[in-house]
Amino acid sequence: MTDLQSMQAQLTRLNDLEEIRTLRHRYAYLANIVDGVPGDAEQFAALFTPTGTLDLGMGLVTGHAEIVAMMTSATTQWTCAMHYMLNPLIELKGDRAEGKVSGLFAFTTTDNPSPIWLSNIYSDEYVRTAQSWKFQSVTIKTTFVDPQFMEAYAGMIE
Repeated sequence: MTDLQSMQAQLTRLNDLEEIRTLRHRYAYLANIVDGVPGDAEQFAALFTPTGTLDLGMGLVTGHAEIVAMMTSATTQWTCAMHYMLNPLIELKGDRAEGKVSGLFAFTTTDNPSPIWLSNIYSDEYVRTAQSWKFQSVTIKTTFVDPQFMEAYAGMIE
C-alpha cells in the first residue's frame, strides 16, 4: 500500500466513524421531547434500514412502520425527555460496524415534573447503505433505574 492509499484508507475510516457517531447523536436528538413536542418519528425511523430492529426492553419492533408506531405511542405521557450519549465504542467491519454506547436518559411526565433518570447500554449494528450509514439494530439494556421509574412503569421492562 502506498502512502497515498494508506492516507485515503485512514480518511475513509475516520469519515465512517464520524458518520456513525453523527447517526447515534441524531437518534438521541430525534428521540428527545422538548416542551411536550416529540421528535419526528418518521425521521427517527429513517435512521434505520427498512428491516431495522429496535428493542427498548419492552418488545422488539421491526421496520419503519413499527418503529414510527412505537415512537408515537410510547411517549404520549412524557412532557420532556432528554437522551445523552456517552463513551461510544465503534468497531468497523467493512460496510458493517458494531457499537456500544452508554446513555443517560431523563424524562418528566404529566403526573410528575421531577426528572426520572435511567442509564442504558446501547448495542448497535450499523450498515453502510448507498445513502449513508444506518442502524440495522439497536438493543437497549437498562443498567440503572430511578426508583420513580419502577413505581410508574412496573412490569414494562423485561
